[in-house]
Amino acid sequence: MVQEGGILMSFSVFKGNCPSNVSKDAKYTVRWNRKNQKSFVIGLIYESEDDEVWHTTTDKHPDLIEMVNEVKIQLTGFPNGSFYINEYHQVIVPIKNSYGITEYYCAGKYHEPLRFEFEGKVLSGEPVDLDGNQLKPGDDWLGPHPGISYVLKAGGHDIYYTYSPRPNVTKKVFLSKVIGIEKAKRVAGDIASIKGSCGGRFYVNEFGCIFAPINSEYKQLYKYIGQISKEEWFPEIECK
Repeated sequence: MVQEGGILMSFSVFKGNCPSNVSKDAKYTVRWNRKNQKSFVIGLIYESEDDEVWHTTTDKHPDLIEMVNEVKIQLTGFPNGSFYINEYHQVIVPIKNSYGITEYYCAGKYHEPLRFEFEGKVLSGEPVDLDGNQLKPGDDWLGPHPGISYVLKAGGHDIYYTYSPRPNVTKKVFLSKVIGIEKAKRVAGDIASIKGSCGGRFYVNEFGCIFAPINSEYKQLYKYIGQISKEEWFPEIECK
């Protein structure tokens, strides 16, 4: 519990890896149900291989919707908006503060898998293609794009993320300082073997799937890289 403006708040700012400047297809959203204006749904925007944009929703996660809206209503006075789920199943909710700066709050944990049905296809962050076939490292990632971004350091020997421990300060957290240089080099090397040693952003979703954008002459392509091992990964940051 924290005090803000004389009001006792149930949530405090999350001090872990948080997304920033993400595209519309890289987040989940709680919104009103257009078929029933008294209820809510979770929405996902998906860009298909043939350049269609699918707007799909699910109403099968009322507990998750309530978690997100509790943060939104308490901190803004209104429901609805975007959220993310990280590899530790923590639900991360962005809120703009009074200065117009986005801060992130943890609504708790949610373990039920999100799946969206659209025209006979099931969209999910699980390591399968749209026909349900298991993916192998190096396969095209055609799944949804919500995920938490990390950076493969140039040279492909380490991984880091950046966060703000306090106002006007940013800090890089390197995997090598968490699990050791040699272990970090091995983990980073597996990612670099598919993404390339020049480094750059890649993403980890709530299923622990690693996927990364790959340079292409024609359009942005994504590759499936594999699954994280939590024994050789960044530690879980406590939700307070």
